[in-house]
Amino acid sequence: MNEFFIKPKIKFGIDSLDYLESLTSKKYFIVTDDSMVKLKIIDKILEKLPKNSEIDIFSEVIPNPTVETIENGLKKLIKFNPECVIALGGGSPIDACKGMLYFEKKVAEECSEKIKPFRHFIAIPTTSGTGSEVTSYSVISSGENKIALANEDMLPDIAILNPEFMKTLPPKIIADTGMDVLTHSLEAYISLKSNPFTSAMAIEAIKLIESNLLKHYKNPQELYHREKVQDASCLAGVAFNNSSLGINHSVAHTIGAKFHISHGRANAIVMPYIIQVNKNAWKEYAKISKELGYEFSTVVEGKDAFVKLVEELKKEMQIETSLSQVGVEFNEFKSKIPILIKDIKKDICTEYNPETLSDEEYVKLLLKIYFGNNDI
Repeated sequence: MNEFFIKPKIKFGIDSLDYLESLTSKKYFIVTDDSMVKLKIIDKILEKLPKNSEIDIFSEVIPNPTVETIENGLKKLIKFNPECVIALGGGSPIDACKGMLYFEKKVAEECSEKIKPFRHFIAIPTTSGTGSEVTSYSVISSGENKIALANEDMLPDIAILNPEFMKTLPPKIIADTGMDVLTHSLEAYISLKSNPFTSAMAIEAIKLIESNLLKHYKNPQELYHREKVQDASCLAGVAFNNSSLGINHSVAHTIGAKFHISHGRANAIVMPYIIQVNKNAWKEYAKISKELGYEFSTVVEGKDAFVKLVEELKKEMQIETSLSQVGVEFNEFKSKIPILIKDIKKDICTEYNPETLSDEEYVKLLLKIYFGNNDI
């Protein structure tokens, strides 16, 4: 039986934080990172919460949150025992918060009383990229590995999209997160689990990125394009939460963890090479090009038109085209190819990729990504 569902409720627009004024809980636990505190962005949340309420803040989340971070936050969450939990920040704080709530329920299920705690969960993204505010996924780092969790219990109850948070983002963050949005929507569209609902959301997200990402990158202060990229991120999140992703993410998860490359940038680096090996999806890439208004005569030309868009976006936003360009040393890379392939194949995103690759094909793909050469 197929299924499509949407959660959470989404509050959006420049006045969306006003929703916090309607809350009636007495205790609030906020999961965020140190920069949100130092830049006083968290103050925008605190000033909206009910007066005289108890508030505890866990601001120890780091990029690519670790198992240790989750454990530390979980201990503080359980001790404080809030009625409402708020995740504030980019994908890392939101994913970390999801992990804490997920493992809290796992611990509760192992207790003799089998009580599953309920926390009203609000996610407030401060970047446009991960879509984590509307997905049941959480990615946690453990050493050189990334663990992707998937459970509907991790879906927030409310997502608050406020474009004001994106006004001061550095261009590099806009580039990385924007390309993450494009990857989410693209993989949702070509996934073996795609359906008319996910495809409609994915294609709209792709159109919004194509029309607005570069303008947002070049002028973050301009509200219209900033808001449209945020809309695209959320749409793509809902789409891939229902359709799953593919090996673009599997490869990005793996090389990102092994060589310390940000997730969005890793996705952007590998994307042209993944498109070329996903031959079973070339018709879908051509359909996307048609939706974008590109002219072409054959499926291959349609696929190539989309690749050209990806390459132009990367060039304009100064994103590297290969792992060698980001400083990965070849001998280290070569020695890790067997474990890279093993991790890619077991990644949760690989299952619904339209193309199944052999180990030999993965070796060729990884070498293409390293050298930046699709002819290998």
